[in-house]
Amino acid sequence: MSSPLAKLGHVAAYTPDVEESLWFFRDVLGFKVTERVDGTAYLRGMRDWEHHTLSLTEADRGGVDHVAFRTRDAAALGELAREFEADGIDVTHVPAGEERGQGEAIRVERFGHRYEFYYDVEKPDAPEGRRSKLHNRLYSEAEANRVAPRRIDHVHLQDAVSRDHAAWLQGVLGFETRERYRGEDDELWGWWLAVTALPHDIAIHREEAGSESTFHHVSYHVDGFDDLWDAADVLAEHGIAPDGGPGRHAITQADFLYVSDPASGVRVELFAGPGYLNFEPDWEPIEWTADEIGGATDHQWIGRGPEWVGIPYLDGGSDAE
Repeated sequence: MSSPLAKLGHVAAYTPDVEESLWFFRDVLGFKVTERVDGTAYLRGMRDWEHHTLSLTEADRGGVDHVAFRTRDAAALGELAREFEADGIDVTHVPAGEERGQGEAIRVERFGHRYEFYYDVEKPDAPEGRRSKLHNRLYSEAEANRVAPRRIDHVHLQDAVSRDHAAWLQGVLGFETRERYRGEDDELWGWWLAVTALPHDIAIHREEAGSESTFHHVSYHVDGFDDLWDAADVLAEHGIAPDGGPGRHAITQADFLYVSDPASGVRVELFAGPGYLNFEPDWEPIEWTADEIGGATDHQWIGRGPEWVGIPYLDGGSDAE
């Protein structure tokens, strides 16, 4: 089926200390702040065109509000809303401007995860004097630090109902499975799915039965493997230990480094590569097994990955669900 989605848009997160989170994302990693309004900071990478790809809102504790995808056009957004409502799914309609830089949107909760869908979005220019002279870039490289994430790449979620979740992503939202992993129990453990040519726009993996659905990480693209070592160098200077890497994934082929914001707990993967791009109209999912690349929580090609512990979805930044 043709997907109603065009791309991953942003992650909306909560932090108990916006200033400390801004220090981490802006000063250490090199994100750009588009604006700050009413306790929320809106950030993006060096080459993200949209108003923001990450928002940080002051709250009681760290967590995630939603993951957002942009639809291919305004009509697709309306069609999604009608389809969800016809299936008996509660749909929250978000007025234009409630989230800065964004038009009307809809939000749904599926399999314990909060999804937002939108089409209209602002694409503000870089501030005067900070714009690149290359028209197909946004910020000047003179404005970059040694890390300087380029653009949002993908998200990774975890839950106890991943098989049903993956089926919904494929059947309703038109994602294609690029790769998957079968664990030691001979059951599928992970799915890497995409609506673009990237190796994946979203990944999900299976937790034990009864586990709460959580958010594992948001990934931002950097240009090459050396950028990961630069990032590790910068983190070491600040006394911040990576959660995993630098290393190389077997699944997706990409190079990686994971690190978490000390204030919010939001984990960021710096993803170099992009691994591979897929333009095949008849792609068959690649399946990996434990005897080929190791166990479900340790399946890298080179190096060690992160711990598979996520952060919760929060209702308005509180513990209430």
